[in-house]
Amino acid sequence: MRSVWDRYLGNKQDRTAMINVASLVINALIGIGKLILGLYLLSGWFITNAVYYLILCVAKGQVLHQYKVAKGIASPRNRYSLELAVYKRGGLLLCLLGVSYSIVCLRMYLIGDAFIYSGIIVYIVAAVAFTKLAFAIQGTWANRQLHNPIISTLKMINFTDAMVSIVVTQATLLTMQASPLALKTSSLFGMGCSVLFCLMGVWMMFHKTKQSSMEQENGNDEK
Repeated sequence: MRSVWDRYLGNKQDRTAMINVASLVINALIGIGKLILGLYLLSGWFITNAVYYLILCVAKGQVLHQYKVAKGIASPRNRYSLELAVYKRGGLLLCLLGVSYSIVCLRMYLIGDAFIYSGIIVYIVAAVAFTKLAFAIQGTWANRQLHNPIISTLKMINFTDAMVSIVVTQATLLTMQASPLALKTSSLFGMGCSVLFCLMGVWMMFHKTKQSSMEQENGNDEK
C-alpha cells in the first residue's frame, strides 16, 4: 500500500493529476447525459451545454495525457519544452471554451432558453458549484509554488469549470425568487465570464516564458 501511495500519490503534481482524472470522468458523464437529453427532447439548451462540457473534457483529457507523456521524458529541458507547448495549447482550448460558453449564454439571453432546476436539486447544484470553486481556489493555493505549466493549465481549466457552475447556480436561485431578469442577468454574467476565459487563454498563449531547467527540475521534485 505504501509503495502504491508513493508511486501514484506521493507527489503533489501526481495527486493533482489524479483528482483531475476523477473530475474528467464526472464532466464526461454530465456532457454525455446532456447530449442524450438534448437529442431526445430536441433542446438546444441541453445540446449547447453538452458541447461545452465535451470540449472541457477534451481539453482536460489532452492535458492529462501530455502530463503522463512528460513524466516519461528524462531530460528536464525537453520535458519542460513539452510542458510549455501544452500550456500554450491549453490557452487555445480555453479560448474555445470561452467561445462555446458564450454561445450558450447568448442563446439564454436572446431566446430565454434554459433549464431551471427545482426542489432539493437546486441545493445540490449550488453545493456542487461552490465545491468546484473551493477546490479550484484550494488547488491554486496549494500548488502555488509548483513551476509546472501543465499543472497551471489544469488549474485554469478547473477555474473555468467552477465559474460556469456559479453562473448556473445564480440563474437557478434568481428564478426561484421569481426575479423577472433572472435569465438576462445570468446570461450577461456568463458572457462576461466567457470574455474572461478568452483573455486567460490569450494570456496563456503569449505570456509564459521558459524558465531555467534547474528551476523546473526543483519544481517537479517538490512534494
